[in-house]
Amino acid sequence: MKEKNIPQSVIDEAQDLIQLYGNTLIYRGVYNDCDIYQFVFPENMETGFPFIYLHDVEADQVLEISGSRALKMLRELSDRQTNK
Repeated sequence: MKEKNIPQSVIDEAQDLIQLYGNTLIYRGVYNDCDIYQFVFPENMETGFPFIYLHDVEADQVLEISGSRALKMLRELSDRQTNK
């Protein structure tokens, strides 16, 4: 996975989690013309669903997504990367 600088707008949107656990955002890839970043919780922490941040690069807008939708998006992204 290519290393990518995390935009300030994504950091701002994830600020609550960052304050609790540190900045552990990682770039996951492109989904529907937007960059996806995932917040990775500390090891051995039971957290439930992942938190992902969909970043519209053109508009510099960020949407936080969690729940089953986040799992589905990460699975689709992983499947596309595997099938390349």
